[in-house]
Amino acid sequence: MNNYFKKTPMAFCGVALCVVMAGCGVDKGDDSIKSTPGVYPSNGHVIPSNVAFRISLTPEARKHPGSTYSFTIYKDAARKETLASTSGVREQGAGSVFWVPGSDFIIEPNTQYWWEWKDSAGGQSGLLYFFAASYQGGKPISPRNGGFMDRNLKNDPILGVSHIYSGPGLSPTYDFQLFADAGATALLKEINGVEQAVNANHTRVYPQVNLSEGSTYYWRVRINAPGVSSEWSKLSSFTVVDFCSINGPAYASYAIDWTPKRCANYLTPRLRNTRLATGPPNAVSKPEYDGFLSLDYGGEVILEMGATVVDHPGGDIHVYEFVSTEILEAFIGPTESGPWTSLGVGWCHIYCEFDLALVGASYTRFVRVVDRGTEALYCHETSGSDIDSVTWAKPAPSPGACNNPWW
Repeated sequence: MNNYFKKTPMAFCGVALCVVMAGCGVDKGDDSIKSTPGVYPSNGHVIPSNVAFRISLTPEARKHPGSTYSFTIYKDAARKETLASTSGVREQGAGSVFWVPGSDFIIEPNTQYWWEWKDSAGGQSGLLYFFAASYQGGKPISPRNGGFMDRNLKNDPILGVSHIYSGPGLSPTYDFQLFADAGATALLKEINGVEQAVNANHTRVYPQVNLSEGSTYYWRVRINAPGVSSEWSKLSSFTVVDFCSINGPAYASYAIDWTPKRCANYLTPRLRNTRLATGPPNAVSKPEYDGFLSLDYGGEVILEMGATVVDHPGGDIHVYEFVSTEILEAFIGPTESGPWTSLGVGWCHIYCEFDLALVGASYTRFVRVVDRGTEALYCHETSGSDIDSVTWAKPAPSPGACNNPWW
């Protein structure tokens, strides 16, 4: 661990995945996956969890053209629990073999799986494994592209990335670069091999450089994990400003990051749109559910307010929840990736109210909402808290409220 990295307190807290069509599995002679590239998912690789899952073998991967194939997916390396299987799969197109399990296998984010294939001529892969990535994970989120950094952080700036994978069996690391120019020639700091924060959904890094108020800076991140693109993310820009000088509406205007859990792919597809948690309250139930983001059990969303919320007497933040009464927790922080301070837990019917003064906070732009429902419940189309909107209850100017850090 280096001095640029500060531990993330325990909390429930880009770069695209690139499929590498090569494998390296258990050696089974001439039929082993180790000697035959062209297999997806490749052994030991991270794959997306937010797209339809498939297994494929290219002609290069097969030793017995004309054979039929069987595939089996397991929950464990001991092959005790089979999640999905099929047999009699034939070659298609240019000699490739494909299997799309569909509803027989719903992939869960941040989960390790095992699988194998066999052909009718005696060929076999041996036991392979892969990791299902965080849902939409691996993004540079803090500061967001085109966003802001609080001038109170100009001498201790924070950069943050959402985790590519937070489950067991794999520990990704991250590289960060911070520049003073859009051409990425004036490097201010490069930090490599930052270990992923434990018990969190995001990793923060502290570059330990001094920035200037009113200036714009640029940064990017690179993920180190098998199967993930080794390229740097696109440059994200941010400007150092007085947060109280930012004008905007009195509700969440940007959805920074959404981290669902195991039920992500059971949710109604249109209710996975993070923008539904922004704007004024507008959720509806007829003719069908719409206008809100389902968090999933234990899931969370990070939002940036249009106008910086400033403390006034009474409740300051309203979190609007739809469908049914749910339990959730609200946090605030100085950046899109924290560090986070809890405003408390509430049972929300129409909305829950939270007061900045309860934690001694004078202002905030970033609100994190975490579902605190029972993760053991069965998955369904609106699992978890359903966030319609987050608003500033009593918007009013307050010059000087953002002059000093409260965290």
